Amino acid sequence: MTASALNGLQGKAHESLLDTLYDAPCNPDAWPRFLDQLIEATGSRSARMLVMDRSAESVKSSIKRNIDDTDHQAYVSHFVNTCPWRPELKSKAPGQLYSSYLDFSCPQKQFYQTEFFNDWASRQDIHHGVCGTVWQDEHQTVQLLIQRTRGQGHYQRDETDQINELVMHVRRALRLQTQVNALDHTRMALEQTLEIQAQPFALLTQAGTVIHLSSEAAGLIAELPMANISDNRLTLLDPRQQGELMRLLRDVTRPDNGPGGLINLALANDQRIRCLVSPLRGNPLSQHYSDTRQPLAILYFQDPRTEVYVDLECLMQLYGLSEAESRVAAGISRGLGPQQVADTYQLSVHTVRTQLKSVFNKTGTTRQSELAKEILTSPAVRHWRSPELLLSRSA
Repeated sequence: MTASALNGLQGKAHESLLDTLYDAPCNPDAWPRFLDQLIEATGSRSARMLVMDRSAESVKSSIKRNIDDTDHQAYVSHFVNTCPWRPELKSKAPGQLYSSYLDFSCPQKQFYQTEFFNDWASRQDIHHGVCGTVWQDEHQTVQLLIQRTRGQGHYQRDETDQINELVMHVRRALRLQTQVNALDHTRMALEQTLEIQAQPFALLTQAGTVIHLSSEAAGLIAELPMANISDNRLTLLDPRQQGELMRLLRDVTRPDNGPGGLINLALANDQRIRCLVSPLRGNPLSQHYSDTRQPLAILYFQDPRTEVYVDLECLMQLYGLSEAESRVAAGISRGLGPQQVADTYQLSVHTVRTQLKSVFNKTGTTRQSELAKEILTSPAVRHWRSPELLLSRSA
C-alpha cells in the first residue's frame, strides 16, 4: 500500500470528512456516512464503530460499512471477543488507533491460526486492521475499527499516524454528541416536572368527574378489570375501594388540602397498579387549569411494569436526609415495608424503623403512604434512563 492511498486524508477530501464528523452530534445518521468516507480515504475494505459497555466486553449498538449484516451480527454476538487483539487493546491508551500488524504482540502467522480468522475474518478477506478506543465515559466505550484485505496490505506506521490525526476530531464529535444528549434529556426532565410524560395521571373533581386523562393513564385503566370510565366518570367496581377513592377526593379538594393517599388496583396478572391521590394545588400542573372553578385532585398511576428510579443523592439534598435515610425513603416509595427494606440492606428492622422516624420528621410526613406520596411527587423521581450513544437513528 503506497502513501498515496491516504491522499483522502488531505485537502478537500479531509475537509469533507471533518464536515461529516461535526454534523454527527446533531445528526447521528452522519456516522455511517463518515465511515464510507473513511474507507475511501484510507484505501480500506470496511469499517465499524462499536458502542460497548464500560469494560468493552459486550456490544450495545454498532454501525458498519461493507460487512454483510449476518456476518456483522455473528461478530457482535460472538467473534468480537475471539479477536486476538482485543485483550491487549484494553491495556492500550485510548484516544488513538493501533495497527494490528505493528502494535500487537500476536504475529500475523499466529493470527492466521485463530478461530477469529478461520471462522470469520478469512471469509471476508480481512487480514489487517487499525483499531482503538476513541471515546470512553463512565457508562460506555466506543471503539473504531478499520480493515484491509490481504492484497491491500497492512497499515504502515506513517499511515496509522496519519489516521490518528483524525481521531481527535472523532473524539470531539462523540463528546459533543454526549453533550447534546445531556441537553436533550435535561429538557425532557424539565418537561417531566409537570408529570405529563413522567407518569400516567388524571385530573378529577371531588365527585370523580374526569377533567383530564393522559393517554398513558387511559391505557392503564383499560387494563384494570375492576375500574372503568363511563360518562366521563372514574368508577372502581370494588365498593370498598370506590368509597376510599371518594373519601380521598374529598380530602384533597377541601380548602386546606388533605394529604391524600394510595389505592392499590389489581391487574389481571396479580400485579397491582398504585393510584396516588394528591391535591392539584401547589402542583406545577395547576397553572394549566387555573381557570377551573372547582378544586381538582390529581391521580398518579404507577405501573409496576415500568421501572421508576429514585435519585438518592437528590433525596439527600431535598430533605437533608443521610444516605441510609434516603435508602429507607426510596424503599418505602417503592412499596416496601420496614422489614423488606431491612432485608434488602441486611439491617435490623429496629434500625430501619429508627431511620424511618427520622425520615418522617425531616420530610414533614407521619405515615408511610404520606411519605410515598411525598417522594413520588418530588424531583428525586426519575422516569427515564440515559440512552445509549446512537451512531445512527436506526441503530
